[in-house]
Amino acid sequence: MTRVLVVGSDTREEQTLLGRLREIAGLPPEGLQRCVDLDQCDLLLVRDTPALRSAAQHMASKRPAMRLWLHDDAGAVHDGRSSGELHLDRAQIQHALAPPPTPTTTDGLYLASGAKQVTRLLRQRLQEKQGRAVLSLQGQPQLLIDFEHDQMVPLYVHPVQGPSLAQQLGDVFELLALQELSLARFQALAENLSRQPLRPLLWQMAQYGDNWTDFDRRLQQNARVSLLRWPDFRVLAHQHDGFRLCSLLLKKPCTLAECTELLELDSNATRAFMRSAYLCGYATVQVPEPAAAPSPAPAKLGASALLARMWRSVRHRTGTHA
Repeated sequence: MTRVLVVGSDTREEQTLLGRLREIAGLPPEGLQRCVDLDQCDLLLVRDTPALRSAAQHMASKRPAMRLWLHDDAGAVHDGRSSGELHLDRAQIQHALAPPPTPTTTDGLYLASGAKQVTRLLRQRLQEKQGRAVLSLQGQPQLLIDFEHDQMVPLYVHPVQGPSLAQQLGDVFELLALQELSLARFQALAENLSRQPLRPLLWQMAQYGDNWTDFDRRLQQNARVSLLRWPDFRVLAHQHDGFRLCSLLLKKPCTLAECTELLELDSNATRAFMRSAYLCGYATVQVPEPAAAPSPAPAKLGASALLARMWRSVRHRTGTHA
């Protein structure tokens, strides 16, 4: 599923734009959905005006994993990250939005691709404790997942020397995809292969790669992290600081700064713990609502505020363009 934040268009035009993209990409309604949270969207679709373009490019520069597309009044779409005006034709839009083909070795339906979508779905399925899936790298199955029993089945034997499976998958997280598997297909693929605990692998995966920009930004915005329950003790092993963090976050939600100050811990190690706890579904993250400032002095309007104000203006003037 791709989540799209549309800016600069009224409600009717927004629905038209989303419908056109679904039609081009051949997606069902749930395959491309409207999003209202910038940090949770996969695609920012902005009306191409000088002010909105500048603000959107500034915000997109801080979110490298998010696509930025600009559209004109005629409906033409071009890549907002391109240095020139690179128009996207139907084939390019379809390629960007359409789910990857299901690997020939599975009977699964496409579920998610990319670090953000895969993380979201892993957390959801771990909580639901149902279903099975295959984790693939560019169409090549790497790992079978049994959410019901919290287990995983590696499809390849990884040598003792060299990067671990967790490191290999963590380093290419943005290129991974999840496909659904039927019980019969899962059993056929997993036959005679070793089943192992799932969450210790996910915990280690979160320690690698550079796909945590959005998550780290939320921590910098004083997001409070809450622990829902004790993690599997196998993921903590003999990490004394990990046990201390669990004890604290089970008692009360804390920011990254509060954890490091209260427990006198290294901020990088604490951030790594929070990434792992989040990916495994043990933790939730909540960014606080900004407090209302009492009559602030006039200041230069930042790109983020400019975009937000223009969007609100459009929403209140239905039928007109920003």
